[in-house]
Order: sequence, then C-alpha cells, then structure tokens
Amino acid sequence: MTIRHLRTFCAVCEEGGITRAAEKLCVAQPSVSQTIAELERYYGVKLFERVGRRLVLTPEGERLRVRAQEAVASFSEFEEAAADTRARHFVRMGASVTIGQMVLPRLVRELERRVENVEFSGFVDSAASVEKLVEDGSLDFAAVEGNVSRVLHAEEFARDRLAAVYAPAQSYGPLTPKELSRLPLLLRLKGSASRDLLDGRLSDMGLAVQPWLQSSSNSALLSAARAGLGIAVLPEALTHADLERGTLREAEIVGLDLSRRWFLVRRSDKKLSFAQETACSLLKEFFAPVATSEAEKTE
Repeated sequence: MTIRHLRTFCAVCEEGGITRAAEKLCVAQPSVSQTIAELERYYGVKLFERVGRRLVLTPEGERLRVRAQEAVASFSEFEEAAADTRARHFVRMGASVTIGQMVLPRLVRELERRVENVEFSGFVDSAASVEKLVEDGSLDFAAVEGNVSRVLHAEEFARDRLAAVYAPAQSYGPLTPKELSRLPLLLRLKGSASRDLLDGRLSDMGLAVQPWLQSSSNSALLSAARAGLGIAVLPEALTHADLERGTLREAEIVGLDLSRRWFLVRRSDKKLSFAQETACSLLKEFFAPVATSEAEKTE
C-alpha cells in the first residue's frame, strides 16, 4: 500500500463517489475503482456499500477514514518539511576554544551573508574533543590548533604562537625553559591545544610543569595573570589587547619554540556541501594575511 491508495480513499470519502473523486485527482474513473478494490482486498475489509447510486462508508470504512486522513496529513507535513530542508544549508562546525573565541561570531555573520537559508550549529571544546566528534560524524568539520588525529584529513590554514604573560607589578627577565617550568604557571587544561603544545615542547627537553592554576577558560587565566597570580601561557592573539593596554607584559622565553599551526580537519570520506565549503573558505580568508606573514618569517 502506498500514500496514493490512502489519498484516493480520502478523495472518494470527501467527494462522495468514484466519478467526482476521479475528477478531483485528475485520473480515470476505473483507476479509482481499482485502487479502492486493492485497499479492500489488501486489508480484508469492506470500505463502501452502494446505496442506490451513492457510495456509503461502512462502519469499518468510517474508522479507517479517520486514520487515512491523519496519515495523509502527516505525509503532507513531511513533504513540506522535506522541501524546506532541501532549501536550507546545514553547517555543523567544531572549534577548539581559542579559535571559537576568536572567529566563530565573525564567521557566522559572514556565512549568513553569503549563503541564503543557512543553519549553523557550532561546538566549542578542546581540540581533542571536537576531533572525536568529527571522527564519529557528529560534526562536518572542525578548526583546531596543534597536533591532529592521524585518522582525519587535515589542511593548514593559519599559524600562531603562545605568549607567556604576567602582571606589570612583577618583573621577569629572559627565562630559560627550565626557569619557566618552575614558576607559578596559569595554564589551560590537559587536552587543550595550548596545553598540549607547551607540555610537549617542555617534555622534549626533559621538563614538566606543575601549574598553579588550570582552567578551560582563556578569560579566567588572563584575569588571574592580571591579578599577579602567575604567568599565563596563552595564544598571542588573546593577549594582544592586554599587552597594548599595558595590563600585561610578555616574558621572553629563550630556546623554546611555542609556534604552532592551525588546521581544518574532516573525515577523509566526507564530501562537504556548498555551505560547508564556504565556511572553510571564509576561515582561510580571515587568516590569509597571518598565514602568509608566518610563512615569510619561517623562510
């Protein structure tokens, strides 16, 4: 049985006869008669009785008429929803905390300007967390810093570095990595790209840190640094405003490379839609000058 059978049944009920139902449905009268016969035969019930020249619903037919009308209405709603969905463009993007804080609002505004009927949903968490969601298909793609899961396709789109910042009331000259590791540090939680980068680079030198404060919030760490509670090691872009205002100073770390790369990651078998490709292109546009500048410095 198909929705055509139920629509035909409803039309006969509404029009009170085969002929007028056929006219409403723009089909031949024998086709309507055959469809009703198929329904009766399939379900083993008599839907209509002929009284003179009129068709009258049987008690069984009356009961099924209500259900048929509900089914047809639900299917019509489904078709409308499907048509509406076809006209919409969905983007499910993940971002590590730093990237989410820096670019997501701007990205969404520009994406809505360039793509009509776009529906954006974002998820901001540690790089490791969003990569897992990309792997299981919950997200279309993600923007993350640092090392990337080997099972994902990764494309570099920008570079940055970490900066060690502290309150002006304190005073630090150039620090060696060993000296830095012994200071009261204000760091992101393990699993974040910033923390993993710092831990990894110090580990390569046989060093480890015991942070005074750990947080998932960049803002909380910046506030703690302004209050003179220690040295925060955070992405340079997030410290720039404080350094400009003089509310924080940057400590020079001698012999420790804290530069890193940013990647767009997706499953290798994931084919991005137009809207998703547009979102990725916007990220590249936003950071093209930064990426070029960093590449020139490397050369």
